[in-house]
Amino acid sequence: MRRLAPPLYLLEGAPLLLIWFEAVRPSPEPKPKRRVADFHYVPMAATTVDLDAKGTVPGIEIPLHTFRLGQRALLLEDRDDFRQALSDYLVSRSFHVTSVPSGVEGLKEVMNDRFDLILCDMMMPQLGGEYFYWAVTRVRPAAGQRFIFFTGHKNNPKLNAFFDRVKATVLFKPFRLDALDEAIREVARKLS
Repeated sequence: MRRLAPPLYLLEGAPLLLIWFEAVRPSPEPKPKRRVADFHYVPMAATTVDLDAKGTVPGIEIPLHTFRLGQRALLLEDRDDFRQALSDYLVSRSFHVTSVPSGVEGLKEVMNDRFDLILCDMMMPQLGGEYFYWAVTRVRPAAGQRFIFFTGHKNNPKLNAFFDRVKATVLFKPFRLDALDEAIREVARKLS
């Protein structure tokens, strides 16, 4: 079950069911000792939302393109501090994260397992992001749409030509975590 917003929940593997309920409340007149009789219950009302509907539900933002809980992410970043911060953030977003410091180690991981999302720094020792991408797509062609690239070189014509060629999802360092969330949603849209 994934919490969308208070008090909404997304039940995995089932049609989207938004459950609206009010928590147990103390009765209006306070009593010195708390007993079961001191509380009254508000009945639960459920609303089903059709995700294919063209309209929106007022006051409720439903993320239509997201990954399921527990999806696997591969993170490639040579800087330990940045890799750890991104890994922690992805874990907080319910991803199972494998993080490596280079493209060579990332390629070993891709050969052993499939990943739902691949976050890749462009400038890494031994095997940079562009060559890593070509190596991965040669072995697993469908993985090409699962990449999010990040770089600190915004005005590099060679990198920009590569990004245009592969229609890449790109983040330029430094970036905010909400930009990462949007990039993850963009990859989910590509895959749907």
